[in-house]
Amino acid sequence: MSAASSFKKRFSRKSLLNIYSDKIKHSGAIGLDRTRPSSLEKRLSEELEHIAVKVGQGEYRFTAYKEKLILKGASSCPRQISIPTARDRIVLRALCNCLADVFPSAKLSLPQMVIDSLKDALVSERYGEYAKIDLKNFYPSIPHDLIASATNKKIRKPELRRLITDALTTPTVPESKGGKGADRSTVGVPQGLAISNVLAEIALQSIDVAFEARPGIWYKRYVDDILILTPADEALPTAKELIGNLQALKLNPHGFGPDSKSKVASLTEPFSFLGYQIEDGNILIRQESILRFESSIAKIFTAYRHKLANARSRADKERAQAYCQWKLNLRITGCIFEGKRLGWAAYFSQITTTAQLRAVNHTIRKIAARFCPQGEIRPKSLIKTFYELQRGLSANHRYIPNLDELNVDQKRDVLAIWLGGDAKTLSDAEVERRFAIKVSKAVRELEEDIAQTS
Repeated sequence: MSAASSFKKRFSRKSLLNIYSDKIKHSGAIGLDRTRPSSLEKRLSEELEHIAVKVGQGEYRFTAYKEKLILKGASSCPRQISIPTARDRIVLRALCNCLADVFPSAKLSLPQMVIDSLKDALVSERYGEYAKIDLKNFYPSIPHDLIASATNKKIRKPELRRLITDALTTPTVPESKGGKGADRSTVGVPQGLAISNVLAEIALQSIDVAFEARPGIWYKRYVDDILILTPADEALPTAKELIGNLQALKLNPHGFGPDSKSKVASLTEPFSFLGYQIEDGNILIRQESILRFESSIAKIFTAYRHKLANARSRADKERAQAYCQWKLNLRITGCIFEGKRLGWAAYFSQITTTAQLRAVNHTIRKIAARFCPQGEIRPKSLIKTFYELQRGLSANHRYIPNLDELNVDQKRDVLAIWLGGDAKTLSDAEVERRFAIKVSKAVRELEEDIAQTS
């Protein structure tokens, strides 16, 4: 689709209204203006008119993004996440859809698909070496002129170009300081925006296309992690050529050294990629990922014990038990939400042996027995979840909850875990709103289990 056609379609009032209803309305994220997305509905007609007019004239300006810092460990700087206002989120989602129309091949692949391709490459036995290359500080270091050069090849409409530039240069600031007088960004893609991934993919498309098409090697880049498989004695020169190309784009790949994240070695040596461990031809789960998951299970039981200690009535205890059971099983099985399979087990569904899952199952049972000696909490099984996942997304899953298929009464039952009998008095619209907020938070927690997978 041409940029002009997509621009007209994606920024129509109907399209903007659908974005608000489907993606923004029930979100709990609040930008610098402190306006809840649901509150926007009171003046939605005026807001959508403002967006349509200003974007169409090339005069739309984003409010400064609110800064959220995510800790990555004592030895690393925190990751800066940018949170836009509710109105800006509508615009950014429409812009993301537009970019996806114009650059359909820039969609970020699912990690499971990348690992599936890696499995096929390893089985082929055509490769003897691997090269891993890590890009330093990836999103914050992407040059704006690199993005402009890549997007301008297919986008000539000035209004669309200005919108991309303004989205990139809008500053991210602490809420306590506000955006007044803040310097505009001159480099980098703000993380956390609807457009962040697609712009990063567009910027590196030329390199990805060239190396993926190169005969005799296997190449995949996932965000800032790059893995190359080559025949013997070809990994180092291939990797050095790639590093040179990346540096020519003013990106910062790690060089090779004893303590570097970049490495060249024989395929007989174990290595990790996207949270998986590749060892002796098997695709395994990295031990760090297992420990992080087991820790999250223990925290659920610890929170349960705390709630029991503070319960003032039998109803409080029953609600605490129901919540622990629901949250524990959701953590184990994951769920289907917005058409996607989510959760730790889904992420690691490409493993080639279930031995690790059986060991984690055993650990979960021991934790459950320690915290619930009467057996009041019964965890689901990672093994059964794994085999359910092999049936594919289109299968009729009962073991793995499909949150997209719940009716309003079923959503009301889930809300009762938090609200008790008060859930019965809520209107259907309020049930939908609160359920969406609760589920979004639960899904974010599922994603924390697979964070820092590289």
